[in-house]
Amino acid sequence: MCDEYPPLFIRRISPERWHTQLIFLHASMVHSEYYLPIALKWAQEGIRVILPDLRGHGRSCGPRGHVQNFRQHLSDIQRIYAAVQSQYSAPTFLGGESYGALMAYLACIPLRTNLKGGILIAPSFGLYFNPPKWLQYFMRHALHPVWPRLRPILPLPVEGVAHNQNITRLIAQDRNANRHYTLGFLINLWKAQEQVFKESLPAVPLLALLSEQDGITRNDRTEDALRDHPDVVVRYHSASGHSLVADQPDFVFHESLMWMAKRTGALSDPPVMTS
Repeated sequence: MCDEYPPLFIRRISPERWHTQLIFLHASMVHSEYYLPIALKWAQEGIRVILPDLRGHGRSCGPRGHVQNFRQHLSDIQRIYAAVQSQYSAPTFLGGESYGALMAYLACIPLRTNLKGGILIAPSFGLYFNPPKWLQYFMRHALHPVWPRLRPILPLPVEGVAHNQNITRLIAQDRNANRHYTLGFLINLWKAQEQVFKESLPAVPLLALLSEQDGITRNDRTEDALRDHPDVVVRYHSASGHSLVADQPDFVFHESLMWMAKRTGALSDPPVMTS
């Protein structure tokens, strides 16, 4: 039974010897399994990786593709973080891709104890899909209160998610992928995006990895949100769709590994990325 604190499915990739922890949150349409390949690469470098399925996603509890309030996802992340910290006090990072990066950013704001930084990959601070204001008002104030679980008849398209056709085919065939999001999820996505610009900046270092060819999230909104952050590194890749993890895993791996190592001093002989 799913209640205020639903059971969550969490994958843990723990190498025999590790020095750093990374909690990484998946994008909205997919779930934690899609991040196992890069998690295994992080693990080979001595990083313990925690991959949760957010409520309503993958194998976690909750209505598929729905959230009553985006703060429920933030509460779940805080629960996961607290559990991780209670087990081990090693340096811990929080990261995510797309919607997961949006949630990671908002979760970083109250999390300070032993949190070394946040890794934001193509964060969905703003979308190119932007209905007229009158339609948004109607959806928020007329439709949403009455039919919060209203779903589109047709599944959401996967075009633009990645250039990697193997990934897009996998999403299209995956029964655990969410391609019929509720109106409630969309409204809460908008609210979470608005919250980014209302909150104070996180008091932790940030790494943002963005795609120049991202046709789903707006890079200018990410730049606006992070412009005044005192400790932020922004890196662009020129040959990727929205999902950098799917299209350019080596870029994500190398940039994130070097950035984490710089903040922990854990790597004395960092690997060299080859093209």
